[in-house]
Amino acid sequence: MSEKNGLQSILTGALLVMVGMAFGAILVKVGQAQKPTEAAPPAVASAAQVADVAQSVNNAAQDAVLVYLCHGNVRCPTCRQIEASAKDVLERMFADEIRSGRVIIKEINYEQPENKDMLTKYEIIAPTVIMVQLKDGKETTYRNIMEVWQTVHEPAAFQALISDNLRDLLPKTAS
Repeated sequence: MSEKNGLQSILTGALLVMVGMAFGAILVKVGQAQKPTEAAPPAVASAAQVADVAQSVNNAAQDAVLVYLCHGNVRCPTCRQIEASAKDVLERMFADEIRSGRVIIKEINYEQPENKDMLTKYEIIAPTVIMVQLKDGKETTYRNIMEVWQTVHEPAAFQALISDNLRDLLPKTAS
């Protein structure tokens, strides 16, 4: 009987350690998700990204905001709604800026091999909207707007989230 109790104690202890580790991992993830989403980008960008951005920014507008609509290989209904709603807000509210090249919209599958460096560069952990401010054709800052997940089912809040972030970056890019 005492051998059985000893084995139960060991198993109970092991399970408690595993549960504690799981909670620790969750706390780390939550802590990472709650850090500010605006940060200076790493100094090194891939040559493909620089060429892609340079090609997108026309000569008349070297200052712009590049909006990445980021998705993975699998696209759930909410992911598709985030992308569609973001496009709608951008095209409705920033049509002039899009036509002038001050706002550039790109859909990106971050799970494709050619885009894998974007995961760390822009801290992508799920489908999201990334806004990259370009000054003289070079990245100056970016925002990973993960709050789209909380506001996607609230059209007014979603519109404000997208438009406020873009407006905040656009004045800094005016020539």
